[in-house]
Amino acid sequence: MRKKYLLLIALTTILVALLATACPNNSTNILTPAPFFPVQRGGLDQMDALLQGELELDDGYLRVKYFDDNYLLIWPHGFSLLTEGKEIQVIDSDGQVVTRVGDRIKVGGGEVPAEIVEKYIGQPLPDDCAGPYWIGSEVITD
Repeated sequence: MRKKYLLLIALTTILVALLATACPNNSTNILTPAPFFPVQRGGLDQMDALLQGELELDDGYLRVKYFDDNYLLIWPHGFSLLTEGKEIQVIDSDGQVVTRVGDRIKVGGGEVPAEIVEKYIGQPLPDDCAGPYWIGSEVITD
């Protein structure tokens, strides 16, 4: 009986070790926090200026690089974030991928101060979340 018990423990240990080494990439995704992804509440006014640049991930924030500025986007109502492996995708309200980190995009909307951003998203911004801020309306990839 004792030999069967020891054999069972040995086999379980080997199985756990094999499973742990078979999926090394999963630990990277688990430990990497999702970027801050502020989305507008519904029913708010929209602006129609145009921002163009590259969508970047900068210290946990999705931003659009425009010359020397790096705008934090406040995404339109209904948008969401999807991370597949190392790729970060932005999904629109219809469930379609509209852009990915690294894409050049055009975003309708306008620049606003932090107080207005908090009105649009219904919560305070993180303390380390510096502007400038862009309230997005329509997102178009180049």
